[in-house]
Amino acid sequence: MKFRFAPPLLTLSLLSFLFTCSNMDNDVLATIDGNIIALDDFTAKNPAERLADKDNSQIDEKVDEFVRRLVFTRAALDRGLDADPDIQDKKAKAERRQMLQYVYDRAIMDKVITDEYLRETYEQTGTELNARHILLQFEGTPRSEATRTRIDALALMGQIKSRLSAGESFEDLATEFTDDPSGKDSGGDLGWFGWGKMVGPFQETAFLLEPGEISDIVETSFGFHVIKLEAKRDVKRGSFEEEKVALKNQSRKDKGQELNKAATAFLEGQKKDAGFKLNTDNIHTFFMLFEKSSFKQLAMDDVFEKLNFQAPLFRLHDEELGGAWIIEELSVLDDGQKPRFKSENQLLSMLDQLVTQTLIIRYGDAEKYAEEVAFSEKIDEMVERYAYDAFVSQEINENLDPTDEELLEFYEANKDSKYSEKRKVQVREIFVKDSLLAVDLKKRVDAGEMIDLLAGRYSERKATKENRGELPPFQEGRYGLMGKKAFTMAVGEFAGPIKLGNGYSIIKLESIIPEGAKPYNKVKGRVRTEILGDLRSKRNGEVYSELVKEYPVKVNYAAVHAFYAGATSE
Repeated sequence: MKFRFAPPLLTLSLLSFLFTCSNMDNDVLATIDGNIIALDDFTAKNPAERLADKDNSQIDEKVDEFVRRLVFTRAALDRGLDADPDIQDKKAKAERRQMLQYVYDRAIMDKVITDEYLRETYEQTGTELNARHILLQFEGTPRSEATRTRIDALALMGQIKSRLSAGESFEDLATEFTDDPSGKDSGGDLGWFGWGKMVGPFQETAFLLEPGEISDIVETSFGFHVIKLEAKRDVKRGSFEEEKVALKNQSRKDKGQELNKAATAFLEGQKKDAGFKLNTDNIHTFFMLFEKSSFKQLAMDDVFEKLNFQAPLFRLHDEELGGAWIIEELSVLDDGQKPRFKSENQLLSMLDQLVTQTLIIRYGDAEKYAEEVAFSEKIDEMVERYAYDAFVSQEINENLDPTDEELLEFYEANKDSKYSEKRKVQVREIFVKDSLLAVDLKKRVDAGEMIDLLAGRYSERKATKENRGELPPFQEGRYGLMGKKAFTMAVGEFAGPIKLGNGYSIIKLESIIPEGAKPYNKVKGRVRTEILGDLRSKRNGEVYSELVKEYPVKVNYAAVHAFYAGATSE
């Protein structure tokens, strides 16, 4: 396929231009002006589990949205929107971000999470286990209230092992001893789990067991475990290549500490090779000037430009560099991304980060990562998204500005269906948790004391205390018995104490708001949003109807239905 696309946001219309072509292959989603769109391009972004509860008409709508976005993107590229200076600027920034990630993936992650390791993990993920365990925690273990020492926990686990060897039931001992709250009532049952679901030492031990076998004592960050394997079963999955990305993502969690260690070593090595050294004396001098300036709220590059500090701040590749270098480096960032600092330590840290990022990008350039297919495909995908956004902005959203007359007309036509409210009541309340205090307060209200003054002094509902007990207007169904009582009262009437949650309410009905449409001035913003949505939808259809004349579309709905039907049955 010549181009790749992100999932669409557009709505369904003009289905007459999208028609099923029965002679397409089952792996083809559609053709656009003769260009084949693979079914995989759609299903990868819309996995079966996401559409499991959808019928064919809903799936067809998703397909139509997806294809429509492809057509819009094709038109955007053909019109040269990807060459727009604004998009080229976004592309340059995207390349910088992508290179930082790409260097991490290639120079660090690929060396820690090797193909050999992934293949071993793949072999493990073909099996699920059903197991039980007994957990003994000790003082200091995460999410534990245990007061026993580590030595005491180990000694107790030794006794449990002896009782297991003597033939006592694993389930009974788990119920008696385990510190895993989810296993107390289930004899330590963990259910079925696959590789990657348990902490390292636990799963490594469990996967070596045979059904019926009980492990030796295993220590993890949660404490000491004894594991009994109940059963094993095979898991259906894709090929190694199909599962590789998911395996890598899981391995990033499992290898977190090792990855952090490798990343630190890599970055320190890059700085050492580049001869990077901060000039702390000059940095301190600069910070003293900054502290006395009126530029403390500015972004880092603006501060250096305003202060015009010429002394070097660090050494890199045998060059003495400072403010001019920082201003140039930060020029590639959007204003909202530019760093700010308040302390000298923050400044030191930011300088270190800026230099580190520069070294990472230089490393990636030296390795020619930007020339690799995976890198360029990712950038192309981003550029296509930017071009699509520009196309929608120009062709769909531009000049959508409904007049006040159009807004009011839309409101009048839809006020009963879209902007009406049910009957509401406005209540003033004293809410207290003490029943005796509630009875006393009701007596005081009945005797003539002002409920608003009493609410301001005694009410324990924080949200209304400052408003002297005034609750926002509410419809029937709110506030339990208190709300039900309020809808039976007359304006000015008092009631209570009424049991409500963990306390008691004394209420006065302040007003009744009758059912009817909300005033126009209250919903004008919502009216504008909804009429803009209708206008965009209409223009979408108009633009699309013209484009499909230029780029004829055929959609293979039958292949889509077959794919999701098969996935659901599996």
